[in-house]
Amino acid sequence: MSSSSPVREEAEDSKAAVARLVTLKVVGQEHVVKHSMRVTDTLQILMDVWYHKVPETKGVFMYDGLFLRPTSTPEDLEMEDGDMVDFFHHVIGGALVASWGSIGLFDVRC
Repeated sequence: MSSSSPVREEAEDSKAAVARLVTLKVVGQEHVVKHSMRVTDTLQILMDVWYHKVPETKGVFMYDGLFLRPTSTPEDLEMEDGDMVDFFHHVIGGALVASWGSIGLFDVRC
C-alpha cells in the first residue's frame, strides 16, 4: 500500500512552486538592479524595487520585446533565473525645430 496520496503529492507540488525563487536583473542606461523573488509574485514587486533604488525615474519595463504588466508573474512569462528585464526612460521632446528655422529651411513662429 502506498503511503503518499494524490492529495498529498499535489500539496507538495504547490509548496515547491511557491518556494521556487528566480533572480531577475533590471538594466537601465546607468543602473543595474538585481532582485530575487518567488515565481508566483507579481512583477509589481520588481518594479517597486527598481523605483526605490533608482529614484526619480519614470519609464517602461520590457522583457523579450514585450511591455511588462505589473500584474504578471515570472511564471506567466516563463522567466528563468538570471533573466534580464530592460528599463527604458520616458523621453519628452525631440529635435530643436528653432535650429532648422535659423538656417532658413522653414519659418518658425512661436
